Amino acid sequence: MKDISDVFDHYRVCARAIWNIAFWPDVALRDWDSVEQFDEIQRILFSELVLRKTEKEWPPEHVFQQAIPFFRIVPTCDAPIMINNPRSLRETGYWDHPVNRVKPGEADLLFIAYFDWNRMDYVDMRYYRVKINRFDAHSDVVGREALIDRDHSAVQLAE
Repeated sequence: MKDISDVFDHYRVCARAIWNIAFWPDVALRDWDSVEQFDEIQRILFSELVLRKTEKEWPPEHVFQQAIPFFRIVPTCDAPIMINNPRSLRETGYWDHPVNRVKPGEADLLFIAYFDWNRMDYVDMRYYRVKINRFDAHSDVVGREALIDRDHSAVQLAE
């Protein structure tokens, strides 16, 4: 696998700047229509700044919707992780599963998207939203989504 964290960081800085400089300062643009438009801009940016640079293809309609199997998020230390812990089929917005740490090599985490807690606020894109593909000793969380801080992880391109 090849470390491509710099490619993802370049995308992150560009996308953040567009929202934080162009959309967020204008109170009239702080609505769900603007969020939807920004999501479309992000998909285009991701396709051009990440997929093209890594010479990979992924259907545009699946970008940020489905886990991308060739982009792995790899913990660089014993890192905090927030695993989705739904209360019911309707109550899925909980990230408080008791398993809350992940070590390098013990899990296979597939990139889905960047994550911010408030979509209409100033964004940092601090977290990677991932799908847990494998988690040694915690098979019950395989298939769930999780959040991991980008400061404690790297992005690797699977060959």
